[in-house]
Amino acid sequence: MPDPTMAQMQAAMQLAAFVGIEAVGDVIYARTYAATPEFTATPVGQHWRFAIQWPLRASEAQRAAWNSLHPDAPLDVDLGETRMQFLGGVNALARWAVLVDDMVVECTKWRRATRQMDEGM
Repeated sequence: MPDPTMAQMQAAMQLAAFVGIEAVGDVIYARTYAATPEFTATPVGQHWRFAIQWPLRASEAQRAAWNSLHPDAPLDVDLGETRMQFLGGVNALARWAVLVDDMVVECTKWRRATRQMDEGM
């Protein structure tokens, strides 16, 4: 029988219109919508740790700028990629979705800024 907390989070994610929701052990994998990278949700005490990675190593300055605006969802570098983490619960899913969208926009800008004008994405 699945842990009710996991089942509640999965149900809340479905109601929030997240996609690709799948539990593997104590981790839920999902996407805020189909075009975004997969994120994880892991129970941590009374909260959930949401985490998403982007295949870009954001600079210290970029991370510091982000972190000053989003202290509840700091960026770091994990396994060579930019990672955002956020602690929350089922009531924070809308906030998480906004944070993911904001992170994708920023990481895309940062990636484009590293490209030459004639170089593709």
